[in-house]
Amino acid sequence: LNKSRSSPDALAVVNQLRDLAADPMNRRAIIQDQGCLPGLILFLDHPNPQVVYSALLAIRYLSECSANRERLKGELGMMLSLQNVVQK
Repeated sequence: LNKSRSSPDALAVVNQLRDLAADPMNRRAIIQDQGCLPGLILFLDHPNPQVVYSALLAIRYLSECSANRERLKGELGMMLSLQNVVQK
């Protein structure tokens, strides 16, 4: 896979996650899914700013559920990746 091919795929995946997270009914399930949070964290380091932006929105939606906040903060790499985004 070359980069131009993988970037739209990443954008499609992260946009789908963002849209799911926008619905409050989905937020607990997303947090409990084994792959979603680690995937969102990886998207924070993506070279495409649109991918990063969608990942940030998804995380923001997830954090609107107060029960999810500790899990988000404790997820491996989350705080470091967020700091990196801020520094960029």
